[in-house]
Amino acid sequence: MSDLFKVNACVYSRKGYEREYNRDDFYMNGKFLSEQHLDNMQASMENRGSEYFFATADHMEFSDDEQRASFSVLREIGKFHEKITVHEGDLDFKTKELTSRVLETGKYLNSFLDMNNIPETDTARQMGFSGLLLSDGKAVGATYGTGHIYFCRGSVFRHMTADRAKPYRLAELGIISDEEAEGIQEKYNAGEEKTNPVTISEPVEVLEGDKFLLISDGIYNTLGEEYLEDILSMRSDSTYIAYRIISEAMKRDCIDDMTAMVVRIERITSGTGVVKKSAERPKISTLKSTPPPPTYKYRKNKNLKKYENIIYYAAVLLTAVLLIIIAILIIKNMLIKMNDTDISPTPTISAELSPSPTPEATPEPTPEATPEPTQPPAETKEHTVVSGDTLTSIAKKYYGDDNSLVEKLGKYNEIPEPYNNIILGQKIIIPPKEELLKIR
Repeated sequence: MSDLFKVNACVYSRKGYEREYNRDDFYMNGKFLSEQHLDNMQASMENRGSEYFFATADHMEFSDDEQRASFSVLREIGKFHEKITVHEGDLDFKTKELTSRVLETGKYLNSFLDMNNIPETDTARQMGFSGLLLSDGKAVGATYGTGHIYFCRGSVFRHMTADRAKPYRLAELGIISDEEAEGIQEKYNAGEEKTNPVTISEPVEVLEGDKFLLISDGIYNTLGEEYLEDILSMRSDSTYIAYRIISEAMKRDCIDDMTAMVVRIERITSGTGVVKKSAERPKISTLKSTPPPPTYKYRKNKNLKKYENIIYYAAVLLTAVLLIIIAILIIKNMLIKMNDTDISPTPTISAELSPSPTPEATPEPTPEATPEPTQPPAETKEHTVVSGDTLTSIAKKYYGDDNSLVEKLGKYNEIPEPYNNIILGQKIIIPPKEELLKIR
């Protein structure tokens, strides 16, 4: 019997600051995929199964109506996933099939770019693919072009297709210069990559708690491996990790499209019913970030319960006594004033007459100002979450394309970061835009 995985995965994708539209795509085990060139996308899934496939792609899609040509690596990946699901085969067969699909797609895309005289420096040439196959209790990574995939287990963090990243990693550590790294990479590209540019990692036996990160080159070039290692080693929540990576890349004005997919193995049950757990201890992070607020649990004193009712009624009685004393003092003062008026009635008449002109000021036009409180309820709306809704799509529906209002709407409704954790049937309050802009 095959191992049964419980997997939690999340992906975020954003348009780069110097891009017309988002050219990054992703594939999540056939449940979610994107090739619609949406500027902002987010998807997450949690499932149990014996086999999964996840992938991200960059500039791996081409369509030309005049030439009647349309190629997409996502469509080929879908066919690959369907084939290995229907036709059983060993891990070697599945990796060869994956390599063939990605390689053929890359060749077709390059040939059409050549036919259309697209220069080598054009961003369309910056194709990249990263895929993760979980099967037979093992994980296999695949990269093409500018794709990157990382593996994290406790304090262990490494690039699954290490040969491609090694020259640049050595340059980052100061062992070699950037020029030397470029020269090594060019030799590598001129040699093995000409025959097979798809790099397949060695199979890794999967354990509970393992995390995998698939990113586009926009993320890699903006943040670097050191930051990725910190955030991946520090946190276990796949949604938070993906959101944090994209947020940091956006803060640094990433010019290229940004896609980060995090896959975490929540639980593994073997055919014999044994749970496979990682023996690695989590790494202590050096990443500067605000830790989550501590939570405390208090044990209520059992003896205090006996006196709660007594304390409550005593407080009520004291309040009543104080009110009676205050009432007596007020009545006493009123009687003293009345006695004073009986002794000297004439001044009191003039004193009472003097306020008589005040009725002219007493017409109370103030109720005309009362319509002001009635306006917010008239403008405040309520949205019930339905299937397919995200906080981003809800904000866009009511406020337009202002993405800055997504976070404010989340804070207004007390939705925790990353502000897209909503459920079916949840009531979302839609305040006026002016009220929402006051939130910091």
